[in-house]
Amino acid sequence: MNKMQKMFCGAAMLVLSAPGLVVSACAEPAPGMNSSSGIIALNSLPNPPVTLATASVTDAKGMAVGFVEKVVMDAGGRPQTVDVSLMGSNAVVAVDASKFNYDQGLNILMTALDAQQIAEQPRAPLG
Repeated sequence: MNKMQKMFCGAAMLVLSAPGLVVSACAEPAPGMNSSSGIIALNSLPNPPVTLATASVTDAKGMAVGFVEKVVMDAGGRPQTVDVSLMGSNAVVAVDASKFNYDQGLNILMTALDAQQIAEQPRAPLG
């Protein structure tokens, strides 16, 4: 886990489909998980790993723009919305999960949106 991820670790959480069930994920990745193991559309990933709750978020240029604050799941256990804590601000935006691809090996969410488009997403609801 890098230094920035550790800073945000306390705030990161994964919200599962069951009401009131929240899992915090601040553990280091398993050995051997330091390289890419395939990229998948986030909204097609059933029952994502808890490490998603500490993923970095990159824009269309591959630049880090923030970290996962929270993932809201649909009734089928697939990610529906990702709340992204933007670097350099106190803003947390809600982005539709269909906008992301997930590299589980590197624990990175990648989007075709640029940094400005990400920042213009609606603010995430409090709580």
